[in-house]
Amino acid sequence: MMMLKLKLAVVSALATIATLGSGPSMAQTPAPKKFAANTLQEIPLGELPPGKWNMTATMLVVEPGGEIPFHVHKGPGLRYVLEGAITITWKEGKTQTFEAGSTYFEGRGENHPAGTISAKNTGKVPCRVVIVELVPQE
Repeated sequence: MMMLKLKLAVVSALATIATLGSGPSMAQTPAPKKFAANTLQEIPLGELPPGKWNMTATMLVVEPGGEIPFHVHKGPGLRYVLEGAITITWKEGKTQTFEAGSTYFEGRGENHPAGTISAKNTGKVPCRVVIVELVPQE
């Protein structure tokens, strides 16, 4: 009789532990979630000048009414507009506006007409652009 009570106590304790283990207090590995990776833009770079290069990521913030003066790019890069919109003046004289969710490419060298504003934010909210580019090590 004593042995039967002991066995029942052990079984009862194991059952309690088993139900506690399934409660929210036990850490469980969640099932993996699905994901998607979509190429936003791909540009063939061709040959780059010899030497060592760095890849940089920069967050550009242009306030409403802000303008970026003429500049020359040391290396090629992709840009992704996170918020707002940016209007780019290209060296061929054409202007293009890129809104949130869009990408654009700027190559090495002069992409904008000399002596002009290269880019501006004509909107009412700040424009945030992620710039990922290759830059020669100096």
